[in-house]
Amino acid sequence: MTKILLLLTGGTIGSIMTDGVISTDKDKKCRLIELYNQKYNDDCVFDIKQPLNILSENLDKSHWEILVNTILETDISSYDGIIITHGSDTLSYSSAMLSMCLCHLEIPVIITASNYVPDDTRSNALINIHSAVILIKTLERGIFTVFANEGDDFCSVYLPTRINEADRFNDKFSSFDGMCFGTVKNNTFVKNPLSPSLYEIYKKRQPITNRLSLKKDVLMIRPYPSMNYSSINLNGNIGAVLHITYHSSTAKTDGENSALAFLEKCKKADIDFYCASFKDKNSALYETSNILIKNDAIPLYNISNESAYAKLLLCYNCDISDKKSIYGTEYLF
Repeated sequence: MTKILLLLTGGTIGSIMTDGVISTDKDKKCRLIELYNQKYNDDCVFDIKQPLNILSENLDKSHWEILVNTILETDISSYDGIIITHGSDTLSYSSAMLSMCLCHLEIPVIITASNYVPDDTRSNALINIHSAVILIKTLERGIFTVFANEGDDFCSVYLPTRINEADRFNDKFSSFDGMCFGTVKNNTFVKNPLSPSLYEIYKKRQPITNRLSLKKDVLMIRPYPSMNYSSINLNGNIGAVLHITYHSSTAKTDGENSALAFLEKCKKADIDFYCASFKDKNSALYETSNILIKNDAIPLYNISNESAYAKLLLCYNCDISDKKSIYGTEYLF
Protein backbone atom coordinates (compact mmCIF):
# COMPACT_ATOMS: atom_id res chain seq x y z
CA MET A 1 0.00 0.00 0.00
CA THR A 2 1.23 3.48 -0.90
CA LYS A 3 -0.08 6.23 1.36
CA ILE A 4 -0.09 9.68 -0.19
CA LEU A 5 -0.97 13.07 1.24
CA LEU A 6 -2.93 14.84 -1.50
CA LEU A 7 -3.15 18.60 -1.10
CA LEU A 8 -5.73 20.30 -3.30
CA THR A 9 -5.40 24.00 -4.07
CA GLY A 10 -7.96 24.44 -6.86
CA GLY A 11 -6.94 25.30 -10.41
CA THR A 12 -8.20 23.58 -13.55
CA ILE A 13 -7.30 20.18 -12.11
CA GLY A 14 -9.70 20.91 -9.25
CA SER A 15 -12.43 22.57 -11.31
CA ILE A 16 -15.62 21.79 -13.19
CA MET A 17 -17.13 23.42 -16.28
CA THR A 18 -20.69 24.68 -16.21
CA ASP A 19 -22.24 26.39 -19.26
CA GLY A 20 -18.79 27.03 -20.73
CA VAL A 21 -17.39 28.62 -17.56
CA ILE A 22 -14.60 26.94 -15.57
CA SER A 23 -14.70 27.43 -11.82
CA THR A 24 -13.28 25.63 -8.81
CA ASP A 25 -15.25 22.63 -7.63
CA LYS A 26 -16.92 23.26 -4.27
CA ASP A 27 -17.88 19.60 -3.95
CA LYS A 28 -15.77 17.90 -1.28
CA LYS A 29 -16.03 14.47 -2.93
CA CYS A 30 -12.84 15.13 -4.97
CA ARG A 31 -13.90 14.16 -8.47
CA LEU A 32 -10.24 13.90 -9.48
CA ILE A 33 -9.56 10.94 -7.21
CA GLU A 34 -12.89 9.31 -8.02
CA LEU A 35 -11.83 9.25 -11.68
CA TYR A 36 -8.30 8.16 -10.79
CA ASN A 37 -9.51 5.17 -8.76
CA GLN A 38 -11.92 4.17 -11.52
CA LYS A 39 -9.12 4.15 -14.10
CA TYR A 40 -6.14 2.76 -12.20
CA ASN A 41 -7.50 0.95 -9.14
CA ASP A 42 -3.96 0.64 -7.73
CA ASP A 43 -2.70 0.27 -4.17
CA CYS A 44 -2.72 4.00 -3.39
CA VAL A 45 -4.53 5.42 -0.40
CA PHE A 46 -5.01 9.19 -0.59
CA ASP A 47 -5.37 11.32 2.52
CA ILE A 48 -7.04 14.37 1.00
CA LYS A 49 -6.76 17.90 2.38
CA GLN A 50 -7.70 21.18 0.77
CA PRO A 51 -5.77 24.12 2.25
CA LEU A 52 -6.75 26.33 -0.72
CA ASN A 53 -9.45 26.36 -3.39
CA ILE A 54 -8.61 29.10 -5.88
CA LEU A 55 -8.01 29.62 -9.56
CA SER A 56 -4.24 30.00 -9.64
CA GLU A 57 -4.31 33.36 -11.40
CA ASN A 58 -5.70 34.67 -8.09
CA LEU A 59 -2.63 33.39 -6.22
CA ASP A 60 -0.72 35.71 -3.93
CA LYS A 61 2.01 35.16 -1.37
CA SER A 62 -0.46 34.68 1.47
CA HIS A 63 -1.57 31.49 -0.28
CA TRP A 64 2.03 30.27 -0.26
CA GLU A 65 2.15 30.90 3.46
CA ILE A 66 -0.96 28.76 3.98
CA LEU A 67 0.26 25.93 1.76
CA VAL A 68 3.83 25.76 3.06
CA ASN A 69 2.80 26.07 6.69
CA THR A 70 0.17 23.35 6.23
CA ILE A 71 2.92 20.97 5.13
CA LEU A 72 5.43 22.06 7.77
CA GLU A 73 2.84 21.57 10.50
CA THR A 74 1.73 18.13 9.27
CA ASP A 75 3.21 14.91 10.61
CA ILE A 76 4.33 13.32 7.35
CA SER A 77 6.04 10.30 8.91
CA SER A 78 3.25 7.93 7.84
CA TYR A 79 3.21 9.08 4.19
CA ASP A 80 5.20 7.74 1.27
CA GLY A 81 4.88 11.03 -0.58
CA ILE A 82 2.96 14.25 -1.14
CA ILE A 83 1.09 15.35 -4.26
CA ILE A 84 0.08 19.00 -4.61
CA THR A 85 -2.46 19.87 -7.29
CA HIS A 86 -2.31 23.40 -8.65
CA GLY A 87 -3.54 25.65 -11.42
CA SER A 88 -1.36 25.86 -14.51
CA ASP A 89 -1.15 29.67 -14.81
CA THR A 90 1.12 30.14 -11.80
CA LEU A 91 2.38 26.56 -11.53
CA SER A 92 5.98 27.58 -12.26
CA TYR A 93 5.98 30.23 -9.52
CA SER A 94 4.60 27.92 -6.84
CA SER A 95 6.94 25.16 -7.97
CA ALA A 96 9.96 27.36 -7.31
CA MET A 97 8.67 28.55 -3.94
CA LEU A 98 7.66 25.10 -2.71
CA SER A 99 10.95 23.58 -3.80
CA MET A 100 12.92 26.14 -1.84
CA CYS A 101 10.80 25.80 1.28
CA LEU A 102 10.42 22.02 1.36
CA CYS A 103 13.77 20.76 0.09
CA HIS A 104 14.56 19.19 3.49
CA LEU A 105 11.65 16.74 3.43
CA GLU A 106 12.66 13.10 3.31
CA ILE A 107 9.78 11.96 1.08
CA PRO A 108 8.98 12.90 -2.53
CA VAL A 109 6.83 15.98 -3.12
CA ILE A 110 5.21 16.19 -6.55
CA ILE A 111 3.47 19.28 -7.91
CA THR A 112 1.13 18.98 -10.87
CA ALA A 113 -1.74 20.57 -12.78
CA SER A 114 -3.91 19.83 -15.82
CA ASN A 115 -4.77 21.33 -19.18
CA TYR A 116 -8.53 20.65 -18.93
CA VAL A 117 -10.90 19.85 -16.09
CA PRO A 118 -10.68 16.16 -15.04
CA ASP A 119 -14.05 15.21 -16.57
CA ASP A 120 -12.98 16.46 -20.00
CA THR A 121 -11.83 13.56 -22.18
CA ARG A 122 -8.90 15.72 -23.40
CA SER A 123 -7.62 16.28 -19.87
CA ASN A 124 -4.16 15.13 -18.81
CA ALA A 125 -5.15 15.31 -15.13
CA LEU A 126 -5.17 11.54 -14.55
CA ILE A 127 -1.96 11.02 -16.52
CA ASN A 128 -0.25 13.66 -14.42
CA ILE A 129 -1.51 12.22 -11.13
CA HIS A 130 -0.52 8.71 -12.16
CA SER A 131 2.95 9.94 -13.12
CA ALA A 132 3.23 11.62 -9.73
CA VAL A 133 2.34 8.32 -8.06
CA ILE A 134 5.01 6.50 -10.09
CA LEU A 135 7.62 9.03 -8.97
CA ILE A 136 6.63 8.55 -5.34
CA LYS A 137 6.99 4.79 -5.74
CA THR A 138 10.33 5.15 -7.53
CA LEU A 139 12.25 7.92 -5.74
CA GLU A 140 13.17 8.16 -2.08
CA ARG A 141 12.93 11.94 -1.92
CA GLY A 142 12.99 15.11 -3.98
CA ILE A 143 10.64 17.81 -5.20
CA PHE A 144 9.43 17.71 -8.79
CA THR A 145 6.81 19.18 -11.09
CA VAL A 146 5.17 16.82 -13.58
CA PHE A 147 3.09 17.69 -16.62
CA ALA A 148 2.26 15.90 -19.87
CA ASN A 149 2.43 18.49 -22.63
CA GLU A 150 -0.15 18.09 -25.37
CA GLY A 151 1.15 15.91 -28.19
CA ASP A 152 3.69 14.08 -26.01
CA ASP A 153 3.34 10.37 -25.28
CA PHE A 154 5.14 10.83 -21.96
CA CYS A 155 4.89 12.99 -18.85
CA SER A 156 7.74 15.46 -18.37
CA VAL A 157 9.40 15.63 -14.95
CA TYR A 158 10.82 19.06 -14.19
CA LEU A 159 13.06 20.36 -11.47
CA PRO A 160 10.62 22.85 -9.94
CA THR A 161 13.17 25.67 -9.77
CA ARG A 162 13.70 25.36 -13.53
CA ILE A 163 10.23 24.99 -14.99
CA ASN A 164 9.18 27.99 -17.08
CA GLU A 165 5.71 29.46 -17.31
CA ALA A 166 3.72 27.76 -20.09
CA ASP A 167 3.83 29.52 -23.44
CA ARG A 168 0.74 31.41 -24.47
CA PHE A 169 0.13 29.72 -27.82
CA ASN A 170 0.70 25.99 -27.30
CA ASP A 171 0.20 26.00 -23.52
CA LYS A 172 3.35 23.91 -23.17
CA PHE A 173 5.78 23.98 -20.27
CA SER A 174 9.54 23.91 -20.73
CA SER A 175 12.67 23.93 -18.61
CA PHE A 176 14.88 26.97 -18.09
CA ASP A 177 18.00 24.95 -18.88
CA GLY A 178 16.43 23.38 -21.96
CA MET A 179 16.02 19.86 -20.62
CA CYS A 180 13.72 17.97 -18.30
CA PHE A 181 14.95 16.07 -15.28
CA GLY A 182 13.33 12.96 -16.75
CA THR A 183 10.15 11.44 -18.11
CA VAL A 184 7.44 9.00 -17.09
CA LYS A 185 6.34 6.64 -19.85
CA ASN A 186 4.80 3.18 -19.76
CA ASN A 187 4.56 3.36 -15.95
CA THR A 188 8.32 3.88 -15.66
CA PHE A 189 10.41 6.88 -14.64
CA VAL A 190 13.55 7.44 -16.71
CA LYS A 191 16.02 10.06 -15.51
CA ASN A 192 17.69 12.28 -18.07
CA PRO A 193 21.37 11.23 -17.89
CA LEU A 194 22.40 14.87 -18.40
CA SER A 195 20.44 16.07 -15.36
CA PRO A 196 22.23 16.56 -12.03
CA SER A 197 21.97 13.90 -9.36
CA LEU A 198 19.60 14.41 -6.47
CA TYR A 199 22.62 14.58 -4.18
CA GLU A 200 24.04 17.48 -6.16
CA ILE A 201 20.68 19.23 -6.12
CA TYR A 202 20.03 19.03 -2.40
CA LYS A 203 23.46 18.87 -0.73
CA LYS A 204 23.84 22.65 -0.29
CA ARG A 205 20.26 23.74 0.06
CA GLN A 206 19.23 25.80 3.03
CA PRO A 207 15.63 24.82 3.87
CA ILE A 208 13.06 27.16 5.35
CA THR A 209 11.97 25.16 8.38
CA ASN A 210 10.28 27.88 10.44
CA ARG A 211 6.73 29.04 9.84
CA LEU A 212 6.66 30.94 6.56
CA SER A 213 5.73 34.61 6.71
CA LEU A 214 6.11 36.78 3.60
CA LYS A 215 5.41 40.33 4.77
CA LYS A 216 7.79 42.22 2.49
CA ASP A 217 7.18 42.44 -1.24
CA VAL A 218 9.49 41.96 -4.19
CA LEU A 219 8.62 44.17 -7.16
CA MET A 220 9.31 42.31 -10.41
CA ILE A 221 9.36 44.30 -13.64
CA ARG A 222 10.10 43.39 -17.26
CA PRO A 223 11.43 45.84 -19.87
CA TYR A 224 10.06 46.67 -23.29
CA PRO A 225 10.90 49.47 -25.77
CA SER A 226 9.85 52.91 -24.51
CA MET A 227 8.97 51.51 -21.10
CA ASN A 228 7.99 54.38 -18.80
CA TYR A 229 10.01 53.72 -15.66
CA SER A 230 8.83 56.97 -14.13
CA SER A 231 5.31 55.50 -13.84
CA ILE A 232 6.53 52.85 -11.39
CA ASN A 233 6.13 53.89 -7.78
CA LEU A 234 7.99 52.40 -4.85
CA ASN A 235 5.21 52.75 -2.31
CA GLY A 236 4.45 49.95 0.08
CA ASN A 237 6.60 47.43 1.85
CA ILE A 238 9.09 46.66 -0.93
CA GLY A 239 12.17 44.76 0.15
CA ALA A 240 13.78 44.52 -3.28
CA VAL A 241 13.26 45.15 -6.98
CA LEU A 242 13.79 42.31 -9.45
CA HIS A 243 14.39 43.68 -12.95
CA ILE A 244 14.09 40.99 -15.61
CA THR A 245 16.60 41.69 -18.37
CA TYR A 246 16.45 41.05 -22.08
CA HIS A 247 17.97 37.72 -23.14
CA SER A 248 21.42 39.31 -23.51
CA SER A 249 21.27 40.35 -19.84
CA THR A 250 20.69 43.94 -20.87
CA ALA A 251 18.34 46.82 -20.11
CA LYS A 252 18.05 50.42 -21.24
CA THR A 253 20.55 52.79 -19.63
CA ASP A 254 20.26 55.88 -21.88
CA GLY A 255 18.25 58.88 -20.80
CA GLU A 256 16.25 59.96 -17.78
CA ASN A 257 13.58 57.31 -18.36
CA SER A 258 15.70 54.16 -18.16
CA ALA A 259 16.53 51.20 -15.95
CA LEU A 260 19.61 53.11 -14.79
CA ALA A 261 17.50 56.09 -13.70
CA PHE A 262 15.10 53.73 -11.93
CA LEU A 263 18.04 52.04 -10.23
CA GLU A 264 19.11 55.39 -8.83
CA LYS A 265 15.56 55.96 -7.60
CA CYS A 266 15.69 52.60 -5.81
CA LYS A 267 19.04 53.42 -4.23
CA LYS A 268 17.64 56.66 -2.83
CA ALA A 269 14.76 54.68 -1.33
CA ASP A 270 17.26 52.16 0.11
CA ILE A 271 15.78 49.32 -1.96
CA ASP A 272 18.12 46.70 -3.37
CA PHE A 273 18.00 46.32 -7.15
CA TYR A 274 18.55 42.91 -8.79
CA CYS A 275 18.83 41.95 -12.44
CA ALA A 276 18.15 38.49 -13.85
CA SER A 277 19.30 36.54 -15.56
CA PHE A 278 23.00 36.90 -16.28
CA LYS A 279 25.02 34.11 -17.82
CA ASP A 280 28.41 32.84 -16.73
CA LYS A 281 30.30 35.27 -14.48
CA ASN A 282 33.28 35.18 -16.84
CA SER A 283 31.25 36.01 -19.95
CA ALA A 284 31.69 39.34 -21.70
CA LEU A 285 29.14 42.01 -20.79
CA TYR A 286 27.38 44.49 -22.97
CA GLU A 287 28.11 48.11 -22.08
CA THR A 288 24.60 48.59 -20.70
CA SER A 289 24.92 45.57 -18.39
CA ASN A 290 28.29 46.76 -17.18
CA ILE A 291 26.88 50.22 -16.39
CA LEU A 292 24.08 48.73 -14.29
CA ILE A 293 26.44 46.53 -12.28
CA LYS A 294 28.90 49.38 -11.75
CA ASN A 295 25.99 51.39 -10.35
CA ASP A 296 25.17 48.70 -7.76
CA ALA A 297 22.68 46.53 -9.60
CA ILE A 298 23.07 42.99 -8.25
CA PRO A 299 23.28 40.35 -11.00
CA LEU A 300 21.60 36.95 -10.57
CA TYR A 301 23.13 34.21 -12.66
CA ASN A 302 21.53 31.39 -14.67
CA ILE A 303 18.16 31.56 -12.99
CA SER A 304 14.55 31.63 -14.17
CA ASN A 305 12.31 34.59 -13.46
CA GLU A 306 10.18 32.47 -11.14
CA SER A 307 13.10 31.15 -9.11
CA ALA A 308 14.66 34.60 -8.83
CA TYR A 309 11.36 35.98 -7.52
CA ALA A 310 10.93 33.15 -5.01
CA LYS A 311 14.53 33.41 -3.80
CA LEU A 312 14.28 37.12 -3.17
CA LEU A 313 10.94 36.79 -1.38
CA LEU A 314 12.56 34.31 0.99
CA CYS A 315 15.74 36.35 1.22
CA TYR A 316 13.90 39.47 2.37
CA ASN A 317 11.38 37.77 4.63
CA CYS A 318 13.40 35.17 6.49
CA ASP A 319 15.99 35.63 9.19
CA ILE A 320 19.00 35.44 6.91
CA SER A 321 21.95 37.63 7.79
CA ASP A 322 23.95 36.72 4.68
CA LYS A 323 21.58 37.40 1.80
CA LYS A 324 24.24 36.59 -0.77
CA SER A 325 24.26 32.99 0.40
CA ILE A 326 20.63 32.77 -0.70
CA TYR A 327 20.50 34.69 -3.96
CA GLY A 328 23.89 33.36 -5.08
CA THR A 329 24.22 30.18 -7.06
CA GLU A 330 25.44 28.16 -4.07
CA TYR A 331 22.07 27.64 -2.45
CA LEU A 332 18.44 27.03 -3.33
CA PHE A 333 19.06 26.54 -7.02
